[in-house]
Amino acid sequence: MRDVAASHEALIHHFERIHLFLQRLNRYTGMPLTSDLTDLLGKIMAQVLSILALSTKAMMDRRISGLEYSLGPSSTTDTDYGAEKILKKMVGRTDVEDAVLQLDNLTKEEALMVVVRNLEVAHRVDWNVEATKELTEDIGDNVKAAVALTEDVIGNVKLIDHKLSTTKDGTQRILSVFSLDTH
Repeated sequence: MRDVAASHEALIHHFERIHLFLQRLNRYTGMPLTSDLTDLLGKIMAQVLSILALSTKAMMDRRISGLEYSLGPSSTTDTDYGAEKILKKMVGRTDVEDAVLQLDNLTKEEALMVVVRNLEVAHRVDWNVEATKELTEDIGDNVKAAVALTEDVIGNVKLIDHKLSTTKDGTQRILSVFSLDTH
């Protein structure tokens, strides 16, 4: 009976893992994916469907086997043995277990792909931060140059204003403005 409980727990564990994958799959639908990851998710989904099909088949076999036991031996021990045998077959090294192992391998690949994708994104963010830093420094240099030019313009305006205010004749004012440009 302990083996039946252990097999039952293992089966529940497998279905919980499938549930967790389906939750991740739901999250993936809201983001752009690489074609490699999309292909891998398709393989994982196919494996999930395969596990569900194999599990369904094993449960149907169990029902048929249970029917045979109900027609044959009537002992509770024999029925428990039959249930244990089916669960072991379903969770043990059979088609279901092989499919679950394949699912494990695929989800490990999924995790590695996601890690690599995160690394790519982090690298891109790092590069963008560096490019933004360089642009900010260039903008700072341009602002400093604009300030220096503005100070030169202000100095020239003050000089022109001074020259205009010191002349009395309008003609001389205009000539002095033009003479500033030729110096």
